[in-house]
This record gives sequence, C-alpha cells and structure tokens, in this order.
Amino acid sequence: MSVLEEKLNVRLYKEIPVSSLMDYTKENTKRPESSAQQAYSLAAFDHTMEIMSKFFDGRLENAKSDDEKKAYLLQQHRATIGHPENVEAIKTIIKQQIDQLKLHDTQHPSVYQNLVDALFHEIWGLGVVSVWLERHRSIGKCRVNGTEVKYKKVGEKHRTHEQYRNIKDVYRLIENLMRNDENEVMSRDKQYSELQLYDGTRVVITQPPLSKWPTIVFRRSTVNHFTLLEQAKLNTIPALAIPIYRMLGRCGTKCIATGEPGTGKSTLVLSLFAETETDKITVLAENAWELNLKAHFPDRDITEFVGDDKTMVSVVFPRTLRQDPGQYVIGEVREVEASMYKEACANTTGFVITTMHEKDSTNVPGTLARKEIRWVSGMNYRIALTDYANHIDFVFVMELGEDQTTLRNVEISEIVFNALTLTVTSRRLMWFDGQDWLFNDNIDPRLKNRMRRKNRESFDEGMKALKNLAELHPIPSEELEISLQWGGNE
Repeated sequence: MSVLEEKLNVRLYKEIPVSSLMDYTKENTKRPESSAQQAYSLAAFDHTMEIMSKFFDGRLENAKSDDEKKAYLLQQHRATIGHPENVEAIKTIIKQQIDQLKLHDTQHPSVYQNLVDALFHEIWGLGVVSVWLERHRSIGKCRVNGTEVKYKKVGEKHRTHEQYRNIKDVYRLIENLMRNDENEVMSRDKQYSELQLYDGTRVVITQPPLSKWPTIVFRRSTVNHFTLLEQAKLNTIPALAIPIYRMLGRCGTKCIATGEPGTGKSTLVLSLFAETETDKITVLAENAWELNLKAHFPDRDITEFVGDDKTMVSVVFPRTLRQDPGQYVIGEVREVEASMYKEACANTTGFVITTMHEKDSTNVPGTLARKEIRWVSGMNYRIALTDYANHIDFVFVMELGEDQTTLRNVEISEIVFNALTLTVTSRRLMWFDGQDWLFNDNIDPRLKNRMRRKNRESFDEGMKALKNLAELHPIPSEELEISLQWGGNE
C-alpha cells in the first residue's frame, strides 16, 4: 500500500464524533429564511393584498354614480393590459394606501422590485409574467404552463424562470385578461381565447378541459423599426441584397412568407411593406388583430379588417374589393383565407403578401391547395395546385438560426408554373447554405416583364444587385430548383 493510500485509508475509516455530524447537518441545511419565517412573510403579504383588494372593491361600491363606477372599472381593466397612465394611477393609489396604513415593512416576493409593484402585479397585473414583460424586452415569447413561467434568454435553453405560487393565481390572471373584452368569455363551452395587451403583445389562452392545465402564450415583436436596413443589422437578410427585397416589394409581386411559428415572418412582412409605394390604398385582413399595420404606418391609407371562419370570405373579402385596393396584406393563411389570398392576387396588380406555416417552398402551392380542399368540398387537388402555383410569384422561407437567437430569411424562391406540362417548379433566387447567402438571377421572363412595367427603377436596381451577387456567390446547380409534375407531356 502506498503512502497516499495509507493516508486515504486512515481518513476513510477514522471515527467521526456524533457532535461533528450534527454540526455538519445543521450547517448544510440552513436556508436564507426558515419555513416558519417564510410562511409568516407570505401570510403578511397576502393580508396586505387582501386590504388593497377590499379598498378597490369599496371604491367601486361607493362610487357616486354609474359613470364614476364605469370609470373606475375602465381604469382597472386598462391597467391590467398595461396602459401606462392607468398603471401609474393604480400604483399611486396603492402607494398612498401603504403610506396611510403604514405597511412599508411588509415583505414581498423577491421576484418584484418593490412592494408597490408586487401588490399591483399580484392584484391587477400579470403576476410573475411581468418580469418577462418589463425586464426582458428583447425576448419575444413567454409561456405560462400551469404555474410555470417559461422563456428563453440569450445563450440558454427554454426553461422555467418564475413560478406562480398556486394555480388560483393563474386563473386570476386569465380572469383579469378576459375582463378587457366583453365579447370574450371563457367557459366550459369555450376554453380558448386570443387577445392583445396595450403594447401589442399577443396573448393566446387555453384552459381545461381543452388543455390539462391552463396555458397562456405571450408573443411580441422585439423589432422597433420595420425596415430592410434594420433586418440586415439583425443578420436576418444580407445587406447587399436590400435592393432585391426592395424590388420584390415595389414591383407588384405576389409573395408568401413561410416558416415555423416564431421565426420572424410577420416582421419580414412589415419590413417589405415599408418599401412599397406609399400612395397605394392597402387592405389588411386578419382573423385577429396582430400586425397593427396602420399603427406602424400611420401616414398610409390602410383599411384593416378582421373576420372569422364564417365572415372572412363571404363578408370581409367582398368589402375589401369596395376599397379599390392597390395592395393586399393577409395576416395568415389558414383554410378559410387560402382562397381569399388567391383572389387577392387575381384582383390587383400591386403587392400581395401573407404568411403560413410551411418549411419547404416547393410544398407551398400544394399546402394551399389542400387547405382550400378541406374548406371547399368537391375541388380537384391538381386543379387547385396548379391554380395556386400560377398565382404565387415568390416564397420567403424563415428559420431560427443554430444559435437559437438569429431569425434568418434562408431562402427566396420563385414559383414557376408550366401550363403545358402541369409542372410546378420552385427555383431559388437566394439561399443560405449554413455559412453564406448564395444567389441566382434566373427569373421567368414573363414575370420579369410584369415587374419591370410596375416599377422600372426598382426593377433595374434589384436585378443589377441580383446579377452581381449571382456571379460572385452562385447557387450550385444541384440546389437550384425542384419540380413537381402532375401530368401533361410526361
């Protein structure tokens, strides 16, 4: 046995006094706050919350008139969705009550910055979700799954960051959110809802029995300026290709931005729209208020419509035609909007764009055809497929980068339809191979002529940039295009 082994053996078998074990146990089981102390502090905070809630309830009950009562309710409801003036008004009242009742020493949950914020968010605000909402403005998505609050910070995985103390707090949050829309009522017959906060954050709510636990998804744009230059700074698009994107926006093309949820499709749509002609009448149609097109472009002549499965095609679309639109933006294509997008492409020579969930540009016409077939019974798939392929000009494919942070436009493809052979071809103009963006300047001559007639200056600038980039960074022939043939001269 070596000297080292002998020393280790002595250490391993040396008798340890019981008193030392007890000291060790005590030292390693210490907590910043004992269970009794923690329970006391939470109980004190809950008691203070109860006092504040009763004060606001009393304010409503003692209102001097119905108008005053309505004003109080409106103030509280607007504070919930984050209206700055109403948030500050409620916080001021809370602070006054704390001062008057001498509640300054009340301990509050450490997740909040001070007692006033804690009381506001636990009674009228979003609870612990407010940490994400207020302190992590660069993070676009947050999920409440049961009591867990999950989101992904830069450089780490999607995980739980905060947690509601019990499921009742989550239902309180849902109730607060629903109060802001009298038309939205959650019940056993309707276990889901979609709404917006004051800052445009989109909220999707589901609850049992549709989902096992109440689930709330918050999504917001993290981009402040919707321009192609801003997208280039974020490495979403290559800076040298900006004239190409501008050409596609100004030359009356019919486009679709595709990709998984949360890959920046809406941001790309807004950035492309920013480059379109400012004097054109624009129609926006959505199934829920999301893009806020008029708010982002207040100087434009934009009419915004919202419809559901029953009204989108039969009511909304005919009304859009009465607006004499020169441009169409359709928020997202589902089954009901598929035919609407196709008709919009046929009814205007201007820019038309929408979004959909599809990862492969080649599949876009087929996916749209299947959507319409599911909505309109008796339609032939091949006819629907070729119809969509004949209307779509370009597809933008969006992806989340390997760093799980960068949103990137990895592909722009032209959709080419050959009526003689019934062939649908997806031909790449731009492609990100994982390292660099590569280019191809071969565009269908008929499409080029149509684009040139719409805006010659933008067309010439865009094609010049595309040709130069294609010479410097060409797409390999094996990655250039994919065709689907459905008959004809096979």
